[in-house]
Amino acid sequence: MQINLNTNLNPNGYQLLKYMGDASIRYIYMYGGSSSGKSFSAAQLFIILALSEGENHLVMRKVGASIGKTIYEDFRVAANTINATPYLRFTQNCIRCSNGARIDFSGLDDPEKIKGISNYKRVLLEELSEFDENDFKQIRKRLRGKEGQQVVSDWNPISEEHWIKKNLLDRDVWHDAPMGVVMNGRLIPAWKTEVKSLKLNEPRYVKNVQTGETELHPSDSVLIQTTYLNNFWVVGSPNGKFGFYDEQAVADFEHDKVHDPDYYRIYALGEWGVLHTGSEFFWAYNTSKHLKQVPFIPELPVHMCVDNNVLPYITNTLWQVEETPEKVRVRQFAEVMATSPDNTVKKAARLVAKRLRSLNYAEKVILHGDASTRAANTIDEEKRSFLDLYISTLNEEGFEVEDCVDKSNPSVPMTGEFINQLLDGADAKVDIEIDESCKVSSDDYLMVQKDVNGGILKTRVKNKMTGQTYEEHGHASDTFRYLCYDVLRAKFIEFANRRKRNIYAKDDALSFFNGETEYEYAASLAYVMPNVSGVFVMVHGSLVGREWHIVNVFFRESVSTEEITHAVMEEDVDYCVFECADAYFGYVRDLRKRTSRNIKVMGEVSDVDRRIAATSDFVKEHVRFSPGKRNEAEYDAFLTNMLDYNPKQEGKQASAAISGFAQYVMTKYPMG
Repeated sequence: MQINLNTNLNPNGYQLLKYMGDASIRYIYMYGGSSSGKSFSAAQLFIILALSEGENHLVMRKVGASIGKTIYEDFRVAANTINATPYLRFTQNCIRCSNGARIDFSGLDDPEKIKGISNYKRVLLEELSEFDENDFKQIRKRLRGKEGQQVVSDWNPISEEHWIKKNLLDRDVWHDAPMGVVMNGRLIPAWKTEVKSLKLNEPRYVKNVQTGETELHPSDSVLIQTTYLNNFWVVGSPNGKFGFYDEQAVADFEHDKVHDPDYYRIYALGEWGVLHTGSEFFWAYNTSKHLKQVPFIPELPVHMCVDNNVLPYITNTLWQVEETPEKVRVRQFAEVMATSPDNTVKKAARLVAKRLRSLNYAEKVILHGDASTRAANTIDEEKRSFLDLYISTLNEEGFEVEDCVDKSNPSVPMTGEFINQLLDGADAKVDIEIDESCKVSSDDYLMVQKDVNGGILKTRVKNKMTGQTYEEHGHASDTFRYLCYDVLRAKFIEFANRRKRNIYAKDDALSFFNGETEYEYAASLAYVMPNVSGVFVMVHGSLVGREWHIVNVFFRESVSTEEITHAVMEEDVDYCVFECADAYFGYVRDLRKRTSRNIKVMGEVSDVDRRIAATSDFVKEHVRFSPGKRNEAEYDAFLTNMLDYNPKQEGKQASAAISGFAQYVMTKYPMG
């Protein structure tokens, strides 16, 4: 058969032809941007070699069901471009060659194909980024028994934290390889063979099991990087004799090059990055704009933010805030991701201390983080919380710590909106910068997705080796939220007050009482809900005229009865009303006996959304909030949670409490 190789291959194809014909090369890795012809060139070469060598080949994807509409169709088109169609017969999941060779197609979900993988000369792993690392290891081990067997892989580069980059490519040493390709003793013109990047891994010494001697083995892997500019079926061949110039596709890439350089870098040039889905939580985060070389300024204090999830790591992000009359610069200069075996409280804190000492920093650390770190830790003999252990360890390491961790966490959707506005440049007086070294954090900011409620989608994954499940993304993003909420509190409140309000807002704004006036209150009530979806809520309201002033609230991600008791005793009120599950009735009765408080207890309402709707007008007309308390984290978190109320979403703890308070006082103190 006649196949004109000199005219109908992309540069990728010539490089594949060169290295697939080299028996010393075991692994061929090919990655690049969208429309770069990776799969197409691999299809051309698999057909050519199956016809010329008479050897069987296997093409695999992670899921077999995706083959028919993707890679299998690429093989049909590729066969036409090299005039090979007359010598092929396409059947279901198989291409049969006229010389008896086969090209089989399979998903990794077909165990029989994995068992028989040693029968193939080459295996193509299409979209390697969809495979697990263990999948790749199994394929490597099972491909054996034939001389010159090869594993060919292609993918689009995604996260720099992906196992392909971290555990496969970065663990090897690569050097540039010559681009030239020689055929029939003649060097192919450069325009036909030059891809974006071509690298070989370093030769290595291997012990010969038969002789016991150590031998130097040549490079066994080649890494090919390609772009749409190497695909002659997008940009046309330089001589104009084959391929196709896709004017619209090229114009689209050129538009991105000017208007969205970050997107162009990933999708067009095939650089490592994160592919956008359109559902990103931090949709305004852009590495070309926000990822920089951030200097550490010894004169400024260090703000440290911690998230206490131990898997996949305990997250520690380190920040500095530089304030001038013209601008506030919020800068993340480092990250410390305490992975196993350092993902314990004390070890994580020591890693942070070590990082700070490497900067010759010995001043105070301002600590921010997840409110749940205050919860008691049953593992510790003294039942100290994660936060207490963390702070005490930093103290032992010689650092003074200022505890700024709130008692409740801010609204996830609200803080997300707030940060996106800042990232998008809505406030010219605030800059947010992330250091280039913070790769895990930056990837998290890029990859974390938004759930249906506007919060962070915490997708759980399972470690196949340990069986442990954990939330893969969102931990660094949470520290980002806590930090910005704490250090930009005044701007956050201003932003929150501008938002269009829900059923509690009158004329698109909350109603506040005059904080400068001293009032003589006729009655006071503490309405207590010990556990509303894991949150302790208490509303302290006082009556003056026809208005109830909410003079204080407790809104904490803790259901400790000790903390509830302390809160109830702290408030000077006429009486307390508990709304709670039956399990708390004994505790409330005991509290009534142990104190002089006038305490009433009743069961939880069955339909809280109906109560919220029924009392919303009363709240708008007769309930006023404290303007001074608005600047306090716990009070602000309560109001934010209340204003974020949506009957179709979670996160209605504040609304449940304010509606219970309203219903009770409407009955006991009718306004007439």
